[in-house]
Amino acid sequence: MPVWVRVAIRRPGASSTVETSAKLNTGFTIGPEPFIRLPRRVAELLGFDVEQGELLTGISDAGGRPLPVYRLGVVEVRVLVPDRETSWVRAVAVLTGAPSVLLNDVLIEELGLVPEKPGSGLWRFSDEPPNRLRQSARPEYHG
Repeated sequence: MPVWVRVAIRRPGASSTVETSAKLNTGFTIGPEPFIRLPRRVAELLGFDVEQGELLTGISDAGGRPLPVYRLGVVEVRVLVPDRETSWVRAVAVLTGAPSVLLNDVLIEELGLVPEKPGSGLWRFSDEPPNRLRQSARPEYHG
């Protein structure tokens, strides 16, 4: 089971948020910036015009095949857990047509997330001791 966390996503300066689960993917590397892949439905709930996304070139999937990725704009993301308040982190929102929210390696690090046992879905925050393991959130798909 991959690691999933509950997140809140908003446009900078907005008071409304979208809450959902997001999958951590250390293999999702587009560049040196934090990126979050949004499904079309979530992007539209955040107010993005998905038809106006900027096509990013030179991006391929894990198999080396070209992957159409559209840059939507900037969002703010924070992790939702019951025992602490986390900070908002800015990320570039992209659209690929996939049905789940996906956090890239840079965003994972900036959010302070450490996937400890990805096969079991266990994770922790980087400022927590290694024995403080948290369970993955329930996966959500926005098809």
